[in-house]
Amino acid sequence: MKPIQIDVFYPLPEGWAMCNACELLLSQANLGQTPGQRGLDEYPPDLREELQRLSNTIYTLAEKYQDQVQIKVWDPRSLQGMLKSIRYGARRYPTFIINGQVKLTDWDSSKLDQQVQNALESRNSAL
Repeated sequence: MKPIQIDVFYPLPEGWAMCNACELLLSQANLGQTPGQRGLDEYPPDLREELQRLSNTIYTLAEKYQDQVQIKVWDPRSLQGMLKSIRYGARRYPTFIINGQVKLTDWDSSKLDQQVQNALESRNSAL
């Protein structure tokens, strides 16, 4: 069975890092934080909390539905993310698009979960 597609639009944080070889050596030697952790420390606490909330939402969906869903995260500042944002009319973040049809633009995880359930039920009833 084909999984339900969930597209997530959110401006992802960027961090300054060393060259890839140096980052690899530091991470293998356990000398400090990973590049992702170092980059996040540079952002204000409210932005870090929001990013953690998004991460928790995505991991919860992936854990609950496993191979029934395919989740793609798009940064609307990238070329592909920008084009998809325009296509789906994503102007506020986070925006969740379920199967290219249902658009949710808030943090209501119960509403998101309900829409994923509805998409799964309609997929199963079509079989």
